[in-house]
Amino acid sequence: MTRILAPIVVLALGLAAILLPQPGAPEPEPAPGTVVPPLAVCPTEEGGTRNSRLGIVSTVAGEGRLTILSGGGTAGTGEFSTGASGSASIDLGDVAAVGKAAGLVEFPDSESAAAAMTRSSGLSSAEVCARIPDQQVIVGGGSTIEDRIFQIQLMNPYSAEASADITAFSESGRESSEALRSILVPARSTVLLDLSSILPGRESLDLLVETTRGNLVTYASSEIGGDQAVWRAVAPGEIWYVPMPSFSGSREVVISSVSPGEVAYQVDVFGPEGLEEAALEGTIDPGAQAAIDLSEISPAALAVRVVATEPVGVFARLRIATGFAMTPAVPAANGEWLLPGAGSSFAGGSRLVLANVGVDAADVVVTEVRGESRSRVISLQPNQVLEVTLDDISSDGVSLSADGDIVPLWLSGADGAVAVTTGFALVSDG
Repeated sequence: MTRILAPIVVLALGLAAILLPQPGAPEPEPAPGTVVPPLAVCPTEEGGTRNSRLGIVSTVAGEGRLTILSGGGTAGTGEFSTGASGSASIDLGDVAAVGKAAGLVEFPDSESAAAAMTRSSGLSSAEVCARIPDQQVIVGGGSTIEDRIFQIQLMNPYSAEASADITAFSESGRESSEALRSILVPARSTVLLDLSSILPGRESLDLLVETTRGNLVTYASSEIGGDQAVWRAVAPGEIWYVPMPSFSGSREVVISSVSPGEVAYQVDVFGPEGLEEAALEGTIDPGAQAAIDLSEISPAALAVRVVATEPVGVFARLRIATGFAMTPAVPAANGEWLLPGAGSSFAGGSRLVLANVGVDAADVVVTEVRGESRSRVISLQPNQVLEVTLDDISSDGVSLSADGDIVPLWLSGADGAVAVTTGFALVSDG
């Protein structure tokens, strides 16, 4: 249910610290990783036949704001309240209809998360909104063959101009294009790069996006067969986790490397047979990718842990005849998760995939967050992967609390389209 309230008094100091010009004398900043600002940047799309909605889940009741930024300014704002349930949803049509833009969400508390969902006839996408920009990120799993549309969205919600260089790798090796160098992104603006025009006919594309000035948030989008996938770029890492649902189409794990040398990887599989370490092993050539179809291992729900000898990006990719979805893996398991948007009627029928990647059994409290929230306990044995069907009653999202290390994913599907995304891990006090 959309909650748009009257304008509220000054919101979190974190917004002013990021959006306003820096003061003449810099203030000392907290040590990296100790404070998560209560802000998120979302890829928004509204207009024509496409409609977007934000699902928001928080650990507190409070007020927040969504600001749509486009063309160097504010296209629209909307206030929301998470209320007693700690959740809210916002229809983008109630805020601004400006096509693809950047949405800046200010939360009532740092332990909050948002997801952007887009729907149209036969089209569905969902992705968690980004929190802290990274200076170097990887976009994997792109393609510009046939009639595929592959775009990169560089979002700058800050008060200063930013710039970036993009290095592209395809099956032919490192690509060269002046259109990917010294890209300027004005303050409070979005730049869309159509890789389908810049580098057409590439079967696989991996991109290294390096912010050379300022700060940027990077997302990718691709359209195949009428459906759309939207996914976040990720900072390279050596360990990744991702669950996969039982699925009638292909379920691939894409490992993308931008290293100058060969990278070795190991894929550990959690599934019906427990944990199979080093179920798959291989190497990736410099700037190449490996796509592993898990459907060849088992039709059941699975989860994988990817361990690489050099930092890589890892992404989950689902494909059926009429549906296509992608989302990045997560770098670590956790006991507390927020899954905004999961269970929303806007996203279509939703289910969760929960993977216990710890050595002990874990009880998971699954709370479908709405006006009258419902909680239930799901027990997971060590290394077990389980699918959970959510209620028909619409929710703004799901919160998870486990006494062990778990990794979640949520999947939705309607009208032949499919959307998938992971969640936001809460920072442990310990």
